[in-house]
Amino acid sequence: MQRQRLQELLRFCYASNPFYRKRLESVGLKADSAFGPKDVAKIPPLIKADLRENFEALQSTGIAQRTWLKNSSGGSTGNPVVLIQDRAYRDEGFATRWVSDSIQGWQFGDRAAYLWGAPRDGALLKTYRFRIGEWLRNSRLYDAFNMGASRMKQFHEDLRAFQPAVIVAYASSIYLFARFLMESGIKPNYPLKSIISSAETLTERMREAITQCFQVPVFNRYGSREVGNIASECECHCGLHLHMEDHYVEVVDLKTGKPVWDEPGNILITLLTNRAMPLVRYEIGDVGVLTKDVCSCGRSTLLLKKVLGRSSDFITTSAGRLIHGEYFTHAFYGFRGIRQFQFVQEGLEEFTVRIVKANDFDAAALPRIDTEIRAVLGNEACVRYEFPDSIAPLVSGKYRFTISHLPVTLDARSSGVRLP
Repeated sequence: MQRQRLQELLRFCYASNPFYRKRLESVGLKADSAFGPKDVAKIPPLIKADLRENFEALQSTGIAQRTWLKNSSGGSTGNPVVLIQDRAYRDEGFATRWVSDSIQGWQFGDRAAYLWGAPRDGALLKTYRFRIGEWLRNSRLYDAFNMGASRMKQFHEDLRAFQPAVIVAYASSIYLFARFLMESGIKPNYPLKSIISSAETLTERMREAITQCFQVPVFNRYGSREVGNIASECECHCGLHLHMEDHYVEVVDLKTGKPVWDEPGNILITLLTNRAMPLVRYEIGDVGVLTKDVCSCGRSTLLLKKVLGRSSDFITTSAGRLIHGEYFTHAFYGFRGIRQFQFVQEGLEEFTVRIVKANDFDAAALPRIDTEIRAVLGNEACVRYEFPDSIAPLVSGKYRFTISHLPVTLDARSSGVRLP
């Protein structure tokens, strides 16, 4: 089914999309090409700059536009893009989300709570239409963009009364909520079935804390506004099953662009369900590991063994090495009294570490954390420590543990990626 949909999409692109017709012809592909994996690999990746610079040319011609809607993404990277999506994409996206939800504990009619949202959605969330829809869907939304201690206490009281079957949340938001509840000595009796984490990297440390707090399985999910729900974790927790009927996913070497298996690489997504503005080999900006291993659950779809995070979360050292951002999150683990932290690369040898102290913060932990950090950055690095009362999420409503303001260059990539 995926192979057929991929062929149909690329033949449609050749016939009805000016941008892709030119791109396909540039690598010797035409409407009657086989469009197998080797053919697809010839097509240059689509980057966010292509979307901004070729917005009109990327819109397909000769098809009805009445169901087209604009969407945007990129708030978590500072690199925003605007897209056009049609009704078929939206309909299939809903169906795929329901499939994913059912794998991860939710069934039709179950109550669902969402620890979600972003400023761009604020006006919508206040409308009567949204409120009625929320009631019909038997769901409630809790604003992840406003999570002070008093608000989280309100969330807890409401959730205790609502008793949702599942909670769907940003990874960092549900982790912060779990930490708040445990530090407050609160043992929640919700959700009844599971927690579904999405939109951000879910580290094992975060999963352990969330599971300890809520005493239900925690499932990971991978997706984006551009292409919808890409992959979902099943009950075996050995990777994320690709939703292959909607997406053709490749993982390619950070330097050469060649396909790789069982090692980190750039994730490329070909969206099979949107004709309005097709995305072919879209470089979504994430790094992950694709495997041919088969899951013991019996589902036969390919697995993303792990999504390591955004490529912009890689830290570049003055020696030209790339250090995955998760290394720095591990530097903070095991220390009590740290409610939140964030590691930011400002320049090649300039870094800022932000730490939100809890009541039991121990200043003696700082030298040990600094030693862990300098083990990979070197003693010449300039590391500045800040202690704010809170760390605000990005404009998207998401929270990132590590941020690099430097571009990832091919020279740096050639030195390899160090993983924790």
